[in-house]
Amino acid sequence: MKLVLPIMLAAGILARAATAAEPAQEDLLAAARPTIEAANADWVPAMKRKDAKAIASFYAADGVLVAPNGHAIQGREAVEKSYADSMTADFRFLRGSLVQEGVVLAPGPMIYEWGHADFDVERGGKTAHRSGNYLTVWKRDASGAWRISRNLAM
Repeated sequence: MKLVLPIMLAAGILARAATAAEPAQEDLLAAARPTIEAANADWVPAMKRKDAKAIASFYAADGVLVAPNGHAIQGREAVEKSYADSMTADFRFLRGSLVQEGVVLAPGPMIYEWGHADFDVERGGKTAHRSGNYLTVWKRDASGAWRISRNLAM
């Protein structure tokens, strides 16, 4: 009986210390929000500039982009190359929007973000309208920065 009380006290102190070490969910979302908002706000301007490097800069080094056709592009450098290859001399991004519909913290911690994109592009003098949904999984890297781990364009 004499050992039970000290063990319970020690367990309570350790539990409180562990809880204090991990930021609250609201704090994690607040810390990630500026990065997520910057990525979303810069997507249209970067497309207009044909700036594949800016678009890919938000991806983790091992991040994956799954294109609407189901093709998976693995790694920040590959994502940048894919965007650069698609932005040929005859490519023009005419207009567009990216609208976030929701964001939630998940275990890991990771952040799930979803929404839709709607845009017009011109290639070879022909205009095409594109629209679709997206699901982006954000994860903190070793430095604490939030990066895109998985991005599904649907």
